[in-house]
Amino acid sequence: MNWLDNIKAIKKSRGYTNEQLSARSGISLGTLNKLLAGTSEDPKLSTLTSLAETFGIGLDELLGVGDDCGLSKELSERYAALDNRGRDAVAYIINKEYARTVRENSSSPYSLDTPEIRRIPLFETAASAGMGIMLDGDDHTEISVYSNSVTDSADFAVKVSGDSMMPKYHNGDILLVRRADSIAIGELGIFSLNSEGYFKKYGGDRLISLNAEYRDIPLRADDDVHCFGKVIGRLRK
Repeated sequence: MNWLDNIKAIKKSRGYTNEQLSARSGISLGTLNKLLAGTSEDPKLSTLTSLAETFGIGLDELLGVGDDCGLSKELSERYAALDNRGRDAVAYIINKEYARTVRENSSSPYSLDTPEIRRIPLFETAASAGMGIMLDGDDHTEISVYSNSVTDSADFAVKVSGDSMMPKYHNGDILLVRRADSIAIGELGIFSLNSEGYFKKYGGDRLISLNAEYRDIPLRADDDVHCFGKVIGRLRK
């Protein structure tokens, strides 16, 4: 049984639909559908790790390999304990070593692109997706992200706190934000409302939650409202 068949078998044994597995793992439904359909032949390590964590197993068991062929249980557990910065560093090394191995074992010229790493500020104080939390402009650290069309457009990242933007965004998600003084109606943004930070959909005269259990926040004439930027994506877990 190959690794894809093994993942499908485990998913079936857990009784997950693709939608349920996407919600539980944090993997986008599009990425998951491509993986399970076999059109994604080289899945990211972070995707496989998220699946293993969701199933409650190690990477070696997920991929259906023995200890002599895959990651040991100890290495799998250590990788699972890393934060996003640590996982980026591991993925970067794996990509570089993969490129070297292919180059040294190839008899013909080729071109292998590996992701570059760039650093952006992550605000430690979360923008709230539930109740407002102060967004301090000096409260951030630098994190490493892959350089691509989305991350290259991001000026900073911010962590979500709360559940008012579920089911699409969850507590702890890290959002990628492009600085903007204003955004269009219907777009997602990071806002300051009377000195409290919010992650919401802009409704023109209100800030809107995706979770139907939360009421809209009306914007009044005397409110102090500022848009920090437009949410353009989020980092993979």
